[in-house]
Amino acid sequence: MDDLLTGAADVTQAVKIHDEVSNLLKMAGFELQKWSSNSEEFLETIKENTDNKNQFEIKFDKVIKTLGLFWDRVDDKFKFSITLPDDKKFTKRSVLAEVARLFDPFGWLAPTIVKAKIFIQKLWLCTSGWDEPLPTHLKEEWLHFRGQLPQLQKVELNRWIFIDSKVDRVELHGFADASTAAYAAVIYIKVVRKDEVKVSILESKTKVAPLKQISVPRLELCAAVLVAKLLSEAANILKIPKQNIFAYTDSMVVLAWIEGQPLKWQTFVANRVTEIQNRLDNDRWNHVISDDNPADLASRGIEPKELKNKNIWWNGPKWLIENNALPKEKKRISETNLEKRIQHTKTFHVEKEKSVWEGYSTLIKTVRVLTYCRRFLKLKEKKTVRKELPNYLTSEEMKETLNKYIKTEQEEHFEEEIKDIKEKGKIKKRSKLLALYPYLDTEGLLRVGGRIQAADVPVDYKHPIIIPKDTHLAMLLIKDAHSKLLHGGMALTMNYLKSRYWIIGLKPLIKKHYRECVICVRHRGATVQPQMGDLPRVRISPGRPFHASGVDFAGPIQMRVSKGRGHKAFKGYICLFVCMKTRAIHLEAVSDLTSQGFIAAFRRFVSRRGHCADLYSDNGLNFVGAAKELTLMLNHSMTGVLKEIAEMISNDGTTWHFIPPKAPNFGGLWEAGIKAVKTHLIKTIGNSTLTFEEMSTLLCQIEACLNSRPIGNLTDHPNDMVSLTPAHFLVGEPLITIPEKHNTDEFISPLNRWRMLQKMLKHFWNRWSKEFLHTLQQRHKWQSKSIPPQVGDIVIIKDEDLPPTKWLLARIKELHTGPDGEIRVATLKCKNSTLKRPLSKLICLPREQ
Repeated sequence: MDDLLTGAADVTQAVKIHDEVSNLLKMAGFELQKWSSNSEEFLETIKENTDNKNQFEIKFDKVIKTLGLFWDRVDDKFKFSITLPDDKKFTKRSVLAEVARLFDPFGWLAPTIVKAKIFIQKLWLCTSGWDEPLPTHLKEEWLHFRGQLPQLQKVELNRWIFIDSKVDRVELHGFADASTAAYAAVIYIKVVRKDEVKVSILESKTKVAPLKQISVPRLELCAAVLVAKLLSEAANILKIPKQNIFAYTDSMVVLAWIEGQPLKWQTFVANRVTEIQNRLDNDRWNHVISDDNPADLASRGIEPKELKNKNIWWNGPKWLIENNALPKEKKRISETNLEKRIQHTKTFHVEKEKSVWEGYSTLIKTVRVLTYCRRFLKLKEKKTVRKELPNYLTSEEMKETLNKYIKTEQEEHFEEEIKDIKEKGKIKKRSKLLALYPYLDTEGLLRVGGRIQAADVPVDYKHPIIIPKDTHLAMLLIKDAHSKLLHGGMALTMNYLKSRYWIIGLKPLIKKHYRECVICVRHRGATVQPQMGDLPRVRISPGRPFHASGVDFAGPIQMRVSKGRGHKAFKGYICLFVCMKTRAIHLEAVSDLTSQGFIAAFRRFVSRRGHCADLYSDNGLNFVGAAKELTLMLNHSMTGVLKEIAEMISNDGTTWHFIPPKAPNFGGLWEAGIKAVKTHLIKTIGNSTLTFEEMSTLLCQIEACLNSRPIGNLTDHPNDMVSLTPAHFLVGEPLITIPEKHNTDEFISPLNRWRMLQKMLKHFWNRWSKEFLHTLQQRHKWQSKSIPPQVGDIVIIKDEDLPPTKWLLARIKELHTGPDGEIRVATLKCKNSTLKRPLSKLICLPREQ
C-alpha cells in the first residue's frame, strides 16, 4: 500500500505532519506524491514550500478515489460509484464478478450487500454450470436487485466523525442481530461535546447463515461474537476505555448465555461465550427491542433504493442521540435450559448391606451364630432365667434357626407365590414354581407338592424344602454337603441335597462350587505332557563316533582294592559315555562321584575315543562342577598352568549341554544305555564283589557286547548282509563275532588301505542312513499334543522329594522352547525362589482359578 491517510485539527499541524512524514520517508528513499486535502489553504502552503526540482502532483480535483471509495474533498464526504457491465447473459461467473464490484470495506452498505451474498448462496444450490444461463426465477430475482444498485450512488457519508481535542466523551455502541438467512453486527461512535451529541456509523459486518441448519439463538450468538470483535478492535485503535463501550442484542437467550459460565453450556455455545467474555465484560451487554436494533436491517437485507432513507442505519436508534441515555431494559432471563450441557451424573457402585448370615462361609457356623443371637433375644424379651438353658446349643434350637433362615429367604424371593397360596390356595400360571405344585407346611415353609405323596419314604424326601436360586443359603447348603461327602462328585452331592432340599438351578450351582473348591481343583489338575519332540540335529547327522556324546553315572556298586580277607568293600560307580549318532557305548569304572573323579574318567575316554566337541548330561552336581573346572582350565590354558592339564585341553574345548533339571526323559539315550549295562551286570555278577581291575575288565566286556548289538532291523533272509552295529563305526566290524581267516601274504599299499577304510566308513554311513535312520520316525509314547500353559498360569510342581500330602504351588514366569521349537521347559516363580522345570513335571490348575 502506497497511500497515507491522516488528518489534523488545523493547517499548521497538518503542515508539520507533512514535513515530518516526508523527511522521514525520504531518508529511506521513499518520496510521497499526489497530495490532496479538503483544505485549500493547506494545499497552497505545501505547494509554495515544494522544491521545483521535485515534481509533486497536487490533487485539486473535487472527487478523489481512495481504497475503492470516492472522496469528495470539498464536501468532505465519502461516496459510492456503481458501474455494471452491459451483459445480457447472466451466469454464475458473471453474477459473482458483479457482486465483487460492490466494494464496501467498512460495511456501510451491508443491508444491501447481504442480499447479494444470500443470492450467491442460492447459486451454489443451483445445479447449473459456471457459464450456463441462470434459471428463470433466479435470473428475474437478480435483474430486480441489479436494477436498483445505481441507487447506492446517492449514499453519502461524512468522513469526519467529530473527534477532536474539545470532546467531553466518546462512546462505542455495538448492535447484533440474526435471522435464518444471515447474521450481522454494526457499531456506532457517539461523540459528546457539552450539550451536543453526534452519532456516526463506524463499521459493520455481515455473514450469511451456513447451509447446515442452525437454530436462530445460535446465529444470534454468532452475531454477538462479531460485535464483540468489532468493538474490541475499534476501542483498541481509538483508545476508548472499556466503561464507554456498550453492546446490544434483542435475544434474551444470548444474554442468559453470556451471563452464565461457559462450562454450563454445550461446546458450540461454550466456545463462543468464552470468546465474548474474553473481549467484553458481562456488564457491557444490554437488551434492545427489535425495532430499535439497526443490525436487524443488515441481517434480513433491504432493497438498495430503501437504504438511503433508513436513518436508524446511518445514525442508530433515536435514544442513542440523547445524552447518557440507554434503552429501557426488560427483565432478563436468569436461567435457560436451551443449549445447556448435559450433566453426566456419576453413579457409584453401592453394595447392599449384607445380612448377618451372609458374613459367614460355612453353614454350621452361620446356624450357630444365629442360634446364639436368637437365644440372647429370648433372654431379653421373656426374661428367661439363664440357668434354665443348657451351656451348649441343642439340635432343636439349631434346627429351628435353620428353618427361620430358610423361611426368611423364601419370603424375600417367593413373596408373590406365598401370598397367592395363602389367599387363593394356588399360584399363578406364570410362576416358575408351577411345575412343583408348592404348598406351605405347618411351620410356614414352602415345600414341593409333587406326585409321590403315597411313597413310603420320609416326608423330607417326598416334599423337599424349596430353596431360592443364587442365594447365599443355597451356596452354604451345597458347600456343607460337599464337605460332608468328603469332596464327592457332582452326582453324589446332587443326590444328597435332593433328599431334603429342592434348590432351583441346582446343577449349575454345584458345578460352580466344584470349580471353586481348592482341594478338588488340585486333585483335578492334569499333568502337562507335551508330544514327543523332534530329534535334535546332533542325533540325525553323520559324523565321527563320540564327537557328540552323552554321559551319565550308574551305581553304586561294591568293589574291593584286592582279593583276600581283611579288605573291605567300598562304593564305586560306572561312568557311561554314549555316542549321540551311532549309540556306541564307552564304560569307565569310577571310584567316587566327585568332579575330579569324573575328569579322570573323561581323560581316559577322550584318550581312547578322540576329542569330544559336545557333551550332553543331566544336572548332576559333579557334572556341573566338572563343566566349570573344564571351562576354567580352558580359559587359563595359555597362562602357565600344569603341563598335563594344558596338554589335555590344548586341541579344543568341550561344549557342555545340560538338560532341564529333573527331566530324565530328555536324556533317554544314556538312560537306555544305563539300563542295558545294569542288565548285563546283574545277570553276570549278581551280589558278588569284584576288585577294581576285575570290574574294569567286566565293563570292557559289557561294552564290547553292547557295541556289537544291531541298531537296525534284523531279517531272516539269507542274502541280507550282517546287521549294522555301533562297532562297525569304531573298528569296522562287530567286536564279538566269529574270527575270519586273514591272508597275511597279500600286500596292500598304505594308500590303498586308506582308501579301503574310507570306502568302508562311507558304506557304513550309507547303511546307517538307510537301515537305522528311518527307525527314529515313530513316536512310541507322548503321541498327543496337550494345550501348552501360558505365562502367569498357576501350576503344581511334581517333586518326588516332597511328602505326598505337600503341595508346591508356583506361577509360570517364562516359557522356553526345545530344539524342535516346541515349548518344553518353564521358569517358575515359587515363594522367594526361581526354579526351572520341564512341563512334564507340572500339573496345570484350571485357568478360571
